[in-house]
Amino acid sequence: MARDYTALITSEHRTAPRFVATAGAVTGALAMTADVTRSIPDAFDVETAVGAQLDIIGLWIGQSRLIPNVLLLQFFGFSGNPAALPFGEEDNPSGGGRWYEEGEDYTATTVLGDAEYRTLILARIARDMSKGTTAELLGSLSFIFGGALVALDDPGDMTISVAIGRYLTLVERAIIANLDILPRPAGVRISRRVMFNSERYFGFEGQANALSFGEEGLPEVGGLFAEEF
Repeated sequence: MARDYTALITSEHRTAPRFVATAGAVTGALAMTADVTRSIPDAFDVETAVGAQLDIIGLWIGQSRLIPNVLLLQFFGFSGNPAALPFGEEDNPSGGGRWYEEGEDYTATTVLGDAEYRTLILARIARDMSKGTTAELLGSLSFIFGGALVALDDPGDMTISVAIGRYLTLVERAIIANLDILPRPAGVRISRRVMFNSERYFGFEGQANALSFGEEGLPEVGGLFAEEF
């Protein structure tokens, strides 16, 4: 908050209105400039930046908000297609997907919203800085996905599987699957990507927060399986 420096004027000049006004104008402008300067680090913090500030961070690291031909269009489709929609309901056709026309593009260029763009920026930063160790990869993935529980499986064949402990939006899944932005060691391929509910996931003894199978008639008792994307 800008400080009122006119309160520091000595008594012999405090009764001179033009002197007080001049001092107020000069020091007030300097104080407001100092306030703006102090606000810059928070405005350009990747965790809190929005809009134009987030665009500038993207410019610094070489990642545009405009993503070409990645987002899957939501046509009518079947289970297994992450973008597919069911039939619309009677009196509410907007709830379903439309039929695909032969020759029509099935992907679209999209301008990412702040939330998805932030995820992409974090992934790009993590990948650019990654040294490829297992501990660092786990830390990088948690950093990208806001501290979510993450896991890696390394079968020793130059591939890894990645598990992310939160559900991802369709846009997040599309950019992760198509832009190859998750950090990994050079020459190593990500063979499988899954997402799961970190508060209620099916797992095994010794795994933090893991649950067993649900009981018949009581499915809410057990954990949920991971979903591949």
